Amino acid sequence: MKLSSLLIVLTSLAYMGCGGGGSDDSSTNSTQDAADTVTDVDDQVEIQIEDQQNVPKFAVEDIAIGYYGLIYDESGKGLEIDKDQVLLMQDKLINDVLLNLDDEQQKTFTETQTAFEALKDSENVDKVLFKNSLIDAMLSNADKSVQDKYFPSFRLFRHHTHLLYPISRLADYSWILDFLSQRSLLEHLILIPPQQQDSDDYIETCRDNDVPIPPDWGSNDWEYRGVAETDFLGSDRTEVWAYSDPAVPGACMALPRWRINEAAGINEVDLLGIICQSANTGKACFWDNISKETGQRIRGGEDLTFKIADIHNGDMLGENCTQCHRGKNVFLIHPGTAIDISNDYDIDPNVRYQPVSSQGWTNPPAFAELGDGACAGCHEIGDLSFSYCNMLLKKAANLTMPNADNPAGWVGDDSFYGTHIQAMIDERCSP
Repeated sequence: MKLSSLLIVLTSLAYMGCGGGGSDDSSTNSTQDAADTVTDVDDQVEIQIEDQQNVPKFAVEDIAIGYYGLIYDESGKGLEIDKDQVLLMQDKLINDVLLNLDDEQQKTFTETQTAFEALKDSENVDKVLFKNSLIDAMLSNADKSVQDKYFPSFRLFRHHTHLLYPISRLADYSWILDFLSQRSLLEHLILIPPQQQDSDDYIETCRDNDVPIPPDWGSNDWEYRGVAETDFLGSDRTEVWAYSDPAVPGACMALPRWRINEAAGINEVDLLGIICQSANTGKACFWDNISKETGQRIRGGEDLTFKIADIHNGDMLGENCTQCHRGKNVFLIHPGTAIDISNDYDIDPNVRYQPVSSQGWTNPPAFAELGDGACAGCHEIGDLSFSYCNMLLKKAANLTMPNADNPAGWVGDDSFYGTHIQAMIDERCSP
Protein backbone atom coordinates (compact mmCIF):
# COMPACT_ATOMS: atom_id res chain seq x y z
CA MET A 1 0.00 0.00 0.00
CA LYS A 2 1.40 3.43 -0.94
CA LEU A 3 1.75 6.61 1.08
CA SER A 4 -0.95 8.16 -1.11
CA SER A 5 -3.27 9.56 1.53
CA LEU A 6 -0.31 11.16 3.33
CA LEU A 7 0.97 12.81 0.19
CA ILE A 8 -2.51 14.05 -0.70
CA VAL A 9 -2.73 15.73 2.71
CA LEU A 10 0.72 17.29 2.33
CA THR A 11 -0.11 18.53 -1.17
CA SER A 12 -3.42 19.99 0.03
CA LEU A 13 -1.74 21.79 2.94
CA ALA A 14 0.94 23.24 0.68
CA TYR A 15 -1.73 24.45 -1.74
CA MET A 16 -3.84 26.07 0.97
CA GLY A 17 -0.77 27.71 2.51
CA CYS A 18 -0.04 29.44 -0.81
CA GLY A 19 -3.43 31.15 -0.93
CA GLY A 20 -5.44 28.39 -2.59
CA GLY A 21 -9.10 27.69 -2.04
CA GLY A 22 -10.68 29.79 -4.76
CA SER A 23 -13.16 28.52 -7.33
CA ASP A 24 -11.21 29.31 -10.50
CA ASP A 25 -10.62 26.60 -13.10
CA SER A 26 -6.92 26.20 -12.31
CA SER A 27 -7.60 25.41 -8.65
CA THR A 28 -10.30 22.94 -9.62
CA ASN A 29 -7.96 21.21 -12.03
CA SER A 30 -5.16 21.12 -9.43
CA THR A 31 -7.45 19.53 -6.91
CA GLN A 32 -8.63 16.98 -9.44
CA ASP A 33 -5.04 16.17 -10.40
CA ALA A 34 -4.17 15.59 -6.74
CA ALA A 35 -7.07 13.16 -6.48
CA ASP A 36 -5.69 11.11 -9.36
CA THR A 37 -1.92 11.04 -8.91
CA VAL A 38 0.62 12.71 -6.67
CA THR A 39 4.22 13.40 -7.63
CA ASP A 40 6.98 13.51 -5.01
CA VAL A 41 8.76 16.85 -5.56
CA ASP A 42 12.22 15.54 -4.67
CA ASP A 43 12.24 12.16 -6.36
CA GLN A 44 9.67 12.76 -9.10
CA VAL A 45 8.10 9.40 -8.24
CA GLU A 46 4.46 9.04 -9.17
CA ILE A 47 2.41 7.49 -6.37
CA GLN A 48 -0.89 5.83 -7.16
CA ILE A 49 -3.58 6.74 -4.67
CA GLU A 50 -5.62 4.21 -2.74
CA ASP A 51 -9.36 3.86 -2.62
CA GLN A 52 -10.41 6.61 -0.22
CA GLN A 53 -13.16 4.38 1.13
CA ASN A 54 -10.52 2.07 2.61
CA VAL A 55 -10.44 3.69 6.02
CA PRO A 56 -10.03 1.77 9.30
CA LYS A 57 -12.95 1.21 11.65
CA PHE A 58 -10.99 2.89 14.41
CA ALA A 59 -7.58 4.52 14.78
CA VAL A 60 -4.60 3.14 16.69
CA GLU A 61 -4.76 6.05 19.13
CA ASP A 62 -8.32 5.03 20.05
CA ILE A 63 -6.78 2.12 21.99
CA ALA A 64 -6.62 3.27 25.61
CA ILE A 65 -6.37 0.08 27.66
CA GLY A 66 -4.89 -3.36 27.22
CA TYR A 67 -5.91 -6.05 29.67
CA TYR A 68 -5.50 -9.84 29.47
CA GLY A 69 -5.23 -9.84 25.71
CA LEU A 70 -8.19 -7.50 25.23
CA ILE A 71 -8.19 -3.84 24.24
CA TYR A 72 -10.61 -1.02 25.05
CA ASP A 73 -11.19 2.60 24.13
CA GLU A 74 -11.20 5.45 26.63
CA SER A 75 -14.84 4.80 27.55
CA GLY A 76 -14.14 1.15 28.36
CA LYS A 77 -15.75 -0.15 25.17
CA GLY A 78 -14.14 -3.34 23.88
CA LEU A 79 -12.24 -3.10 20.59
CA GLU A 80 -11.14 -5.84 18.23
CA ILE A 81 -8.52 -5.43 15.54
CA ASP A 82 -9.59 -7.18 12.36
CA LYS A 83 -6.72 -8.78 10.48
CA ASP A 84 -7.73 -7.05 7.27
CA GLN A 85 -7.71 -3.67 9.04
CA VAL A 86 -4.10 -3.75 10.25
CA LEU A 87 -2.49 -2.20 7.17
CA LEU A 88 -5.16 0.52 7.03
CA MET A 89 -4.59 1.36 10.68
CA GLN A 90 -0.83 1.46 10.15
CA ASP A 91 -1.14 3.77 7.16
CA LYS A 92 -3.38 6.19 9.05
CA LEU A 93 -0.93 6.30 11.95
CA ILE A 94 2.00 6.84 9.56
CA ASN A 95 0.14 9.76 7.99
CA ASP A 96 -0.75 11.32 11.34
CA VAL A 97 2.71 11.00 12.87
CA LEU A 98 4.57 12.10 9.74
CA LEU A 99 2.76 15.44 9.77
CA ASN A 100 4.28 16.09 13.20
CA LEU A 101 7.87 15.65 12.00
CA ASP A 102 10.14 18.24 10.43
CA ASP A 103 10.68 18.44 6.68
CA GLU A 104 13.89 16.44 6.65
CA GLN A 105 12.38 13.64 8.75
CA GLN A 106 9.30 13.56 6.54
CA LYS A 107 11.51 13.23 3.48
CA THR A 108 13.61 10.46 5.03
CA PHE A 109 10.71 8.31 6.19
CA THR A 110 8.71 8.84 3.00
CA GLU A 111 11.69 7.73 0.92
CA THR A 112 12.16 4.73 3.20
CA GLN A 113 8.63 3.51 2.64
CA THR A 114 8.80 4.15 -1.09
CA ALA A 115 12.07 2.19 -1.28
CA PHE A 116 10.58 -0.71 0.66
CA GLU A 117 7.54 -0.92 -1.60
CA ALA A 118 9.76 -0.92 -4.68
CA LEU A 119 12.01 -3.65 -3.31
CA LYS A 120 9.73 -6.60 -3.99
CA ASP A 121 6.10 -7.68 -4.07
CA SER A 122 5.61 -8.15 -0.33
CA GLU A 123 3.11 -10.31 1.48
CA ASN A 124 0.93 -8.67 4.15
CA VAL A 125 3.01 -10.10 6.98
CA ASP A 126 6.09 -8.44 5.44
CA LYS A 127 4.30 -5.11 5.26
CA VAL A 128 3.05 -5.34 8.83
CA LEU A 129 6.52 -6.18 10.08
CA PHE A 130 8.13 -3.31 8.19
CA LYS A 131 5.49 -0.69 8.94
CA ASN A 132 5.57 -1.40 12.68
CA SER A 133 9.34 -0.82 12.56
CA LEU A 134 8.84 2.36 10.56
CA ILE A 135 6.24 3.71 12.97
CA ASP A 136 8.44 2.96 15.97
CA ALA A 137 11.29 4.88 14.32
CA MET A 138 9.04 7.81 13.45
CA LEU A 139 7.68 8.07 16.98
CA SER A 140 11.18 7.79 18.42
CA ASN A 141 12.12 10.88 16.39
CA ALA A 142 8.98 12.84 17.28
CA ASP A 143 8.50 15.39 20.05
CA LYS A 144 7.57 14.11 23.49
CA SER A 145 3.99 15.37 23.15
CA VAL A 146 3.57 13.25 20.01
CA GLN A 147 5.17 10.25 21.69
CA ASP A 148 2.87 10.61 24.70
CA LYS A 149 -0.15 10.73 22.41
CA TYR A 150 0.66 7.71 20.24
CA PHE A 151 3.26 5.45 21.86
CA PRO A 152 1.11 3.75 24.56
CA SER A 153 -1.60 2.88 22.05
CA PHE A 154 0.91 1.83 19.40
CA ARG A 155 2.68 -0.59 21.75
CA LEU A 156 -0.60 -2.40 22.40
CA PHE A 157 -1.50 -2.32 18.71
CA ARG A 158 1.92 -3.66 17.72
CA HIS A 159 1.61 -6.52 20.19
CA HIS A 160 -1.78 -7.53 18.77
CA THR A 161 -0.64 -7.27 15.16
CA HIS A 162 2.15 -9.75 15.86
CA LEU A 163 -0.48 -12.11 17.24
CA LEU A 164 -2.55 -11.68 14.08
CA TYR A 165 0.49 -12.03 11.81
CA PRO A 166 2.78 -14.48 13.62
CA ILE A 167 6.28 -15.10 12.29
CA SER A 168 7.45 -18.67 12.61
CA ARG A 169 11.07 -18.15 11.47
CA LEU A 170 12.78 -14.78 11.39
CA ALA A 171 15.33 -16.24 8.97
CA ASP A 172 12.61 -16.21 6.32
CA TYR A 173 12.61 -12.40 6.53
CA SER A 174 16.35 -11.81 6.20
CA TRP A 175 15.76 -9.39 3.31
CA ILE A 176 13.71 -7.17 5.64
CA LEU A 177 16.45 -7.33 8.26
CA ASP A 178 19.00 -6.28 5.64
CA PHE A 179 16.78 -3.43 4.49
CA LEU A 180 16.18 -2.16 8.03
CA SER A 181 19.87 -2.45 8.84
CA GLN A 182 20.87 -0.44 5.78
CA ARG A 183 18.38 2.27 6.79
CA SER A 184 19.51 2.28 10.47
CA LEU A 185 16.08 1.01 11.50
CA LEU A 186 16.94 -2.47 12.74
CA GLU A 187 16.73 -1.42 16.40
CA HIS A 188 13.07 -0.58 15.79
CA LEU A 189 12.22 -4.16 14.83
CA ILE A 190 10.41 -5.28 17.97
CA LEU A 191 8.92 -8.76 17.98
CA ILE A 192 7.20 -11.04 20.40
CA PRO A 193 8.56 -14.60 20.71
CA PRO A 194 9.74 -16.89 19.21
CA GLN A 195 12.26 -14.29 18.12
CA GLN A 196 12.58 -12.89 21.64
CA GLN A 197 14.48 -15.64 23.43
CA ASP A 198 13.76 -15.54 27.14
CA SER A 199 14.93 -18.99 28.35
CA ASP A 200 13.94 -19.47 31.99
CA ASP A 201 15.58 -16.33 33.41
CA TYR A 202 12.25 -14.91 34.53
CA ILE A 203 11.42 -17.95 36.63
CA GLU A 204 14.86 -17.83 38.21
CA THR A 205 14.46 -14.12 38.98
CA CYS A 206 11.10 -14.80 40.62
CA ARG A 207 12.62 -17.64 42.64
CA ASP A 208 15.50 -15.38 43.73
CA ASN A 209 12.90 -12.90 45.00
CA ASP A 210 11.25 -15.60 47.12
CA VAL A 211 8.17 -15.76 44.89
CA PRO A 212 6.42 -19.16 44.70
CA ILE A 213 6.62 -20.62 41.20
CA PRO A 214 3.27 -21.87 39.88
CA PRO A 215 2.86 -25.51 38.84
CA ASP A 216 2.43 -26.28 35.17
CA TRP A 217 -1.19 -25.91 34.10
CA GLY A 218 -3.03 -29.20 34.43
CA SER A 219 -1.09 -30.21 37.56
CA ASN A 220 -3.04 -31.59 40.50
CA ASP A 221 -1.22 -29.08 42.72
CA TRP A 222 -3.71 -26.41 41.63
CA GLU A 223 -6.78 -26.17 43.87
CA TYR A 224 -10.14 -25.34 42.32
CA ARG A 225 -11.89 -22.60 44.34
CA GLY A 226 -15.12 -22.16 42.40
CA VAL A 227 -16.59 -19.81 39.83
CA ALA A 228 -16.11 -16.07 40.20
CA GLU A 229 -19.44 -14.37 40.74
CA THR A 230 -18.23 -11.20 39.04
CA ASP A 231 -15.95 -10.85 36.03
CA PHE A 232 -15.28 -7.35 34.75
CA LEU A 233 -14.05 -8.76 31.42
CA GLY A 234 -17.43 -10.27 30.57
CA SER A 235 -16.32 -13.87 30.11
CA ASP A 236 -18.95 -16.59 29.96
CA ARG A 237 -17.46 -18.26 33.03
CA THR A 238 -14.42 -17.41 35.14
CA GLU A 239 -12.95 -20.08 37.39
CA VAL A 240 -10.72 -19.42 40.39
CA TRP A 241 -7.72 -21.68 41.08
CA ALA A 242 -5.05 -21.25 43.76
CA TYR A 243 -1.70 -22.74 44.77
CA SER A 244 0.69 -22.45 47.71
CA ASP A 245 4.20 -23.80 48.06
CA PRO A 246 4.80 -25.18 51.60
CA ALA A 247 8.41 -24.02 51.40
CA VAL A 248 7.76 -20.52 50.01
CA PRO A 249 5.35 -18.21 51.89
CA GLY A 250 2.87 -16.56 49.57
CA ALA A 251 0.29 -17.66 47.03
CA CYS A 252 -0.51 -18.07 43.36
CA MET A 253 -3.87 -17.45 41.71
CA ALA A 254 -5.07 -18.41 38.23
CA LEU A 255 -8.27 -17.27 36.53
CA PRO A 256 -9.23 -19.41 33.52
CA ARG A 257 -11.82 -17.46 31.56
CA TRP A 258 -14.12 -19.58 29.43
CA ARG A 259 -15.80 -18.45 26.23
CA ILE A 260 -17.85 -20.12 23.54
CA ASN A 261 -15.85 -20.59 20.37
CA GLU A 262 -18.73 -20.18 17.93
CA ALA A 263 -16.64 -21.16 14.90
CA ALA A 264 -15.66 -24.48 16.47
CA GLY A 265 -18.89 -24.91 18.42
CA ILE A 266 -17.07 -25.58 21.68
CA ASN A 267 -16.63 -23.99 25.09
CA GLU A 268 -12.96 -23.38 25.85
CA VAL A 269 -10.55 -21.48 28.08
CA ASP A 270 -9.67 -18.31 26.21
CA LEU A 271 -7.74 -16.19 28.71
CA LEU A 272 -5.72 -17.60 31.60
CA GLY A 273 -3.64 -15.20 33.68
CA ILE A 274 -1.51 -16.43 36.57
CA ILE A 275 -0.03 -14.25 39.33
CA CYS A 276 2.18 -15.35 42.24
CA GLN A 277 3.19 -13.16 45.20
CA SER A 278 5.75 -13.59 47.95
CA ALA A 279 4.53 -13.03 51.50
CA ASN A 280 8.09 -12.18 52.62
CA THR A 281 9.35 -9.80 49.93
CA GLY A 282 6.08 -8.57 48.43
CA LYS A 283 7.44 -9.34 44.96
CA ALA A 284 4.89 -10.60 42.41
CA CYS A 285 5.35 -12.43 39.10
CA PHE A 286 3.00 -12.62 36.12
CA TRP A 287 2.25 -15.14 33.37
CA ASP A 288 -0.35 -15.37 30.59
CA ASN A 289 -1.41 -18.28 28.36
CA ILE A 290 0.46 -17.04 25.27
CA SER A 291 2.91 -19.48 23.75
CA LYS A 292 6.55 -18.41 23.54
CA GLU A 293 6.94 -20.64 20.49
CA THR A 294 4.08 -19.33 18.37
CA GLY A 295 2.98 -16.08 20.01
CA GLN A 296 -0.59 -17.41 20.00
CA ARG A 297 -2.95 -18.04 22.90
CA ILE A 298 -2.97 -21.60 24.19
CA ARG A 299 -6.66 -22.50 24.34
CA GLY A 300 -8.46 -25.67 25.29
CA GLY A 301 -11.10 -27.35 27.40
CA GLU A 302 -10.93 -29.39 30.58
CA ASP A 303 -7.86 -31.21 29.25
CA LEU A 304 -5.86 -27.99 28.67
CA THR A 305 -2.22 -28.29 29.75
CA PHE A 306 0.94 -26.24 29.29
CA LYS A 307 4.27 -25.63 31.01
CA ILE A 308 4.81 -22.37 32.86
CA ALA A 309 8.25 -22.06 31.24
CA ASP A 310 6.58 -22.11 27.80
CA ILE A 311 4.26 -19.10 28.20
CA HIS A 312 4.70 -15.33 28.26
CA ASN A 313 5.77 -13.72 31.50
CA GLY A 314 6.23 -10.27 33.02
CA ASP A 315 9.35 -9.64 30.94
CA MET A 316 7.52 -9.96 27.62
CA LEU A 317 3.77 -9.38 28.01
CA GLY A 318 2.37 -6.72 25.68
CA GLU A 319 0.11 -5.23 28.35
CA ASN A 320 1.39 -3.57 31.51
CA CYS A 321 -0.33 -5.61 34.23
CA THR A 322 0.38 -2.97 36.89
CA GLN A 323 -2.02 -0.55 35.24
CA CYS A 324 -4.67 -2.49 37.16
CA HIS A 325 -2.81 -4.74 39.60
CA ARG A 326 -1.71 -2.17 42.17
CA GLY A 327 -2.15 -1.59 45.88
CA LYS A 328 -0.94 -3.31 49.06
CA ASN A 329 -1.06 -6.73 47.40
CA VAL A 330 -1.14 -7.73 43.75
CA PHE A 331 -4.46 -9.59 43.79
CA LEU A 332 -7.76 -7.92 42.90
CA ILE A 333 -10.17 -9.31 45.47
CA HIS A 334 -13.96 -9.12 45.69
CA PRO A 335 -14.57 -9.82 49.41
CA GLY A 336 -16.90 -12.70 50.21
CA THR A 337 -16.69 -14.19 46.70
CA ALA A 338 -14.82 -17.17 45.28
CA ILE A 339 -11.96 -14.91 44.26
CA ASP A 340 -11.36 -14.02 47.92
CA ILE A 341 -8.90 -16.73 48.99
CA SER A 342 -7.60 -14.81 52.01
CA ASN A 343 -8.94 -17.31 54.58
CA ASP A 344 -6.86 -20.16 53.20
CA TYR A 345 -3.94 -18.50 51.41
CA ASP A 346 -1.40 -15.88 52.46
CA ILE A 347 -2.12 -12.92 50.20
CA ASP A 348 -1.18 -10.15 52.65
CA PRO A 349 2.55 -9.52 52.10
CA ASN A 350 4.85 -8.20 54.81
CA VAL A 351 6.11 -5.60 52.34
CA ARG A 352 4.02 -3.58 49.89
CA TYR A 353 4.01 -5.56 46.66
CA GLN A 354 6.25 -4.73 43.69
CA PRO A 355 6.13 -6.44 40.26
CA VAL A 356 8.97 -8.50 38.84
CA SER A 357 9.47 -7.27 35.28
CA SER A 358 12.29 -5.96 33.13
CA GLN A 359 9.82 -3.65 31.37
CA GLY A 360 9.84 -0.95 34.04
CA TRP A 361 6.54 -1.94 35.68
CA THR A 362 5.92 -0.35 39.08
CA ASN A 363 3.33 -0.35 41.83
CA PRO A 364 2.97 3.38 42.56
CA PRO A 365 2.12 4.79 46.00
CA ALA A 366 -1.52 4.60 47.02
CA PHE A 367 -4.00 7.28 46.04
CA ALA A 368 -5.49 6.85 49.52
CA GLU A 369 -3.88 4.67 52.17
CA LEU A 370 -5.86 2.45 54.52
CA GLY A 371 -7.55 4.61 57.17
CA ASP A 372 -7.52 7.73 55.00
CA GLY A 373 -11.28 8.31 55.21
CA ALA A 374 -14.37 7.30 53.19
CA CYS A 375 -13.68 4.25 50.98
CA ALA A 376 -10.11 4.00 52.28
CA GLY A 377 -11.56 3.49 55.76
CA CYS A 378 -11.84 -0.20 54.85
CA HIS A 379 -9.10 -0.71 52.25
CA GLU A 380 -6.35 1.11 50.42
CA ILE A 381 -7.19 2.71 47.08
CA GLY A 382 -4.47 2.18 44.49
CA ASP A 383 -3.06 5.00 42.41
CA LEU A 384 -5.72 6.02 39.90
CA SER A 385 -4.46 5.17 36.45
CA PHE A 386 -6.96 5.40 33.61
CA SER A 387 -7.15 1.59 33.46
CA TYR A 388 -7.58 1.25 37.21
CA CYS A 389 -10.38 3.80 37.19
CA ASN A 390 -12.36 2.44 34.28
CA MET A 391 -11.70 -1.29 34.53
CA LEU A 392 -11.86 -1.53 38.32
CA LEU A 393 -12.91 1.47 40.40
CA LYS A 394 -16.14 2.34 38.59
CA LYS A 395 -17.21 -1.27 38.10
CA ALA A 396 -16.38 -2.31 41.65
CA ALA A 397 -18.24 0.68 43.08
CA ASN A 398 -21.35 -0.31 41.15
CA LEU A 399 -21.16 -4.12 41.14
CA THR A 400 -19.25 -5.43 44.16
CA MET A 401 -19.17 -2.76 46.88
CA PRO A 402 -19.85 -3.00 49.76
CA ASN A 403 -20.46 -6.62 48.73
CA ALA A 404 -21.37 -8.51 45.58
CA ASP A 405 -24.70 -9.75 46.96
CA ASN A 406 -25.97 -6.25 47.67
CA PRO A 407 -23.99 -3.70 45.61
CA ALA A 408 -24.78 -0.09 46.37
CA GLY A 409 -24.24 1.35 42.88
CA TRP A 410 -22.25 4.25 44.25
CA VAL A 411 -21.07 5.82 41.01
CA GLY A 412 -23.37 8.73 40.26
CA ASP A 413 -25.28 8.86 43.54
CA ASP A 414 -24.95 11.57 46.21
CA SER A 415 -24.28 9.32 49.19
CA PHE A 416 -21.18 9.72 51.35
CA TYR A 417 -19.29 7.04 49.44
CA GLY A 418 -20.74 7.98 46.07
CA THR A 419 -19.60 11.58 46.49
CA HIS A 420 -16.10 10.41 47.41
CA ILE A 421 -15.87 8.09 44.41
CA GLN A 422 -17.16 10.77 42.04
CA ALA A 423 -14.53 13.19 43.35
CA MET A 424 -11.82 10.64 42.55
CA ILE A 425 -13.25 10.08 39.09
CA ASP A 426 -13.43 13.81 38.37
CA GLU A 427 -9.88 14.43 39.64
CA ARG A 428 -7.89 11.53 38.25
CA CYS A 429 -9.87 9.24 35.93
CA SER A 430 -9.85 11.15 32.66
CA PRO A 431 -7.69 9.82 29.79
